[in-house]
Amino acid sequence: MAAAPPAAPAAQLSPMPKETEITPEMITFYCRNSGKSTYADIKISNKAAKRVAFKVRCTSANVFRVQPRTGFVKAGEALTVRLWFQNRRFIESTKHYFAVHAIYNDAALLPNEVFAKKDIKATGVKRLSVTFNKAVPPASPAGTEEPKAPASLYQAPSAIGGPSTMAAPSQAGPAPPTAAP
Repeated sequence: MAAAPPAAPAAQLSPMPKETEITPEMITFYCRNSGKSTYADIKISNKAAKRVAFKVRCTSANVFRVQPRTGFVKAGEALTVRLWFQNRRFIESTKHYFAVHAIYNDAALLPNEVFAKKDIKATGVKRLSVTFNKAVPPASPAGTEEPKAPASLYQAPSAIGGPSTMAAPSQAGPAPPTAAP
């Protein structure tokens, strides 16, 4: 009788290609004012010859929001994505993270079309660890006004397209566009 084949190893995340750069490496939310939402920005830079579709997922849609969740970054350009933390209570956990998934694709019209196809695997994934800090946040540049938290931050996740952003891609409409810096 033949021996059973060995169990398949756990799925590995493909590292982000060097042509797609995501900064910073770690997200810090400053939580000095409990109850007031706070945010951090990440920058997705595409140095490839093709445009890249991205999708940002988080560990808890009850705690975080992402603007925009999905989108494209044209070849040679960059885009800023805003990550929001509700800050209803201080979190000590170091297990939270955001995952940025990228697929190079010039054919699809909407980013959700790229991620909806089951046969297409992400070209790369980058995990960004989250830390929470009670210190005073760094000062904003003079003359800049702090943005207001999105209304969806205060809605239940089911009201904005699903139970969690770590689940399968939702068919909700695209997020509002943001200008590249």
